[in-house]
Order: sequence, then structure tokens, then C-alpha cells
Amino acid sequence: MLAAKKTLPLFVSLLLFFSNTNQVCSQSVEKQTVLAVLTLNVARFTRWPEHAFKNEKNTLNLCVFGDNVVQQSFENINNKVINNKNIHVINLSRLRNVNQCQLLYLSELNRNRLTPLLIELKGQPILTIGENMEFLQAGGMVGLEKVNEKMQLNINLSVIKQTELEISSRLLKLANIVNFPSPAH
Repeated sequence: MLAAKKTLPLFVSLLLFFSNTNQVCSQSVEKQTVLAVLTLNVARFTRWPEHAFKNEKNTLNLCVFGDNVVQQSFENINNKVINNKNIHVINLSRLRNVNQCQLLYLSELNRNRLTPLLIELKGQPILTIGENMEFLQAGGMVGLEKVNEKMQLNINLSVIKQTELEISSRLLKLANIVNFPSPAH
């Protein structure tokens, strides 16, 4: 009985901790799922030049760099069809071979790794999407962030104009347009 009295508070504390962790996890999964769907919709309103598709003319490679929650949230849009292209989600564990991507989703990449990558991609028809304004300031193209409990779409038009990508005017009307310069070499 004495052992039960000593372990009961520990058990209750662990239960409370894990229930809070699950709530945070489910909120994170929900947020990432929303970001995945928004990414799909941004792709719907983007046109790539034909040479961006190399050998796979009917496939749009959507590369995802992030933790397991981020990568799992994009599984729901794998094999969807937009603009006569099949979405093929590629989970990246390292930032190599990004030239196979037409769309690159980067989650929580620190600035000292993000900036060199965006310099490398400068001018290429690879639509880069991230999760905050700092991503755009580093030279990213589309930033999705939560503002006042709503998801806000931010588009760095000056960086997109350096590529052959075309963003629909319908999407531009819905977005907050920013013009941060692309990173210097």
C-alpha cells in the first residue's frame, strides 16, 4: 500500500505529461497537414517551364525536408494530380540531389544551412516553400505562417521573378507580396 502511495503521484504526473505531449503532437500534425494542403494549392497555381521536368514529363517531384511529422503530413498528397502532373513526394533526409525537385518544402532549417542552399538554387525553376518570414528574408519564394490564428501566404516576388516560374495572378491576389532580395553568392 505504501509503494502505491509513492508511485501514484509519479504515475499521475507521467500521465499528465504524456497527455499534454499528445495534444501538442496532434496540434503539430494538424498544422503540418494544413501546410501540406496549402503547398499543394500553391503548386496548382504555379507553372513550371517544360525543361524543369527533365525525363518525367508527367510527374511533379515535391521534395520535403523536415522531421517525421512534417514528412508524414505530406503523404496524404502523394500521387494527387494537379495540372496533368502526378505529385511524387520525396522525403529528404539530407539536402542533396535537390535538382530532382520542382517543388522543395523546407521545414525549420536554420539560417546557416538555408542561405547556402537558396544561393545554390538561385534562378532555377524550383519553387521553394518554408514556414516563416525569415525563410523569405533568406531568399525563399513562398512562406506559410500562422498569423492571428489564420494561415497567411507570403510570396517573395523578387526571387520568383529571377526564375522561369509563373505564379497565377489569382494566387498573388490572395497573398501578402514581399520583395526581399535573393542571397548574394
